[in-house]
Parts: sequence; C-alpha cells; structure tokens
Amino acid sequence: MFTDQDFTVFDEPTLTGRLGLIRRVIDPKFETAGLQLAALLEDEGLPPLSLHIAKHQRRHKNPPPDTWLALSANQRGYKMTPHLELGLWDDRVFLWLALLQEAKKAHIRVPFDSLRPQMVLLPTDMELAEDHTKKEVLPLTLPNYDRVSRRYDNTIAGEFLVGKTYLRSDPIFGEPDELWADIQERVVRLAPVFKTLLAANPG
Repeated sequence: MFTDQDFTVFDEPTLTGRLGLIRRVIDPKFETAGLQLAALLEDEGLPPLSLHIAKHQRRHKNPPPDTWLALSANQRGYKMTPHLELGLWDDRVFLWLALLQEAKKAHIRVPFDSLRPQMVLLPTDMELAEDHTKKEVLPLTLPNYDRVSRRYDNTIAGEFLVGKTYLRSDPIFGEPDELWADIQERVVRLAPVFKTLLAANPG
C-alpha cells in the first residue's frame, strides 16, 4: 500500500505541484485504504463509516506538510467527531484514533475513566499525541494517558490521539504488504476504543 516513494511528494516545494502529486499518487491509495479500513471496522461492530480525504482547500500559498484520510460516523465531516485518521508527514505514516479541538465545540463527551482500562489492552508500542498538527508523540503509558486526557479536558488546545506512527527510516517500508497488515491489525485493536467513544455520543 504505502512505500518509501510516497514520501517524495513532499519534496515538491510549490503548492500547486505538491497538491497535484498528492492527488495523483496518494489520494488513490487513501481511497483504497479508507474503504478497506471502513469495512474492517464494520466487521468489528462499528456502524458504517464515511470516508473523508483531505482536500487542503484553505491552502493558498504554502504547500501542505502532511495529508490524510479520515473515517467518521458523520457523512458531513469528521473534525467534530471521534474519527480514525491515516496519513503521511514527510518522514512518517501516522495512524490515529482522534478527538480534535473541534469535538469540544460539538460537546462530544469523552469517557476517559471508561477508556483507561482499554489502554492497557492495546499493544505496548502504541503511542499518544496531544496535537495533530505536530509530530511529537508519547509512549502509551497510563501516566501519559492521564496527562493527555487532563490536557484535553482542561485546555482549549488539548487534543486526544491514540495510535501509531511509522518512521520512514523503518525497514517495514521495504515490505509494503507487511506495513499494511500491521496498520490493519492496529485498527482492529483500536476498534473497541472507537466503539466506546461512539457509544458515549449517540446520534
């Protein structure tokens, strides 16, 4: 699915050029990946999910530093709902189950106490992040989970992301099928967390 060559789209310095490469090289892969992951999650008991692929329509000068797909139970958008993101920076692939700042405006309830035991069941090499616009990640530990959840609850800028990043330097990019299998396996492991978030916010 994803290979080292995909990162070269970010070598293009112009807005028009990079957007063109993203449309031709990355978006078709996102279309395939998104539909497969939506079907996988539906098999895990989630409701039908809508695929959203980043269009970068607000960019008029600087080329996007990353690009992504999102799967959301909302057909109209994803930023105000719990959603799954899969995307690329110039040096990594990221997979996140995400709650962004916009979810607070929609009064999305996050049952952090109920989610805490589920964190223990995730693979030990999973990660957390508190800002989707930055590359920084934290190891998935309960102290870090408590830190990220407190920041989400207590600051306007706080976000909650749990998942995995794959650095471009990882040899797994030489084995695209292995990488894709790992991504799918982690999506399955994240499915119970996704279900808990959706159950806490019916409708």
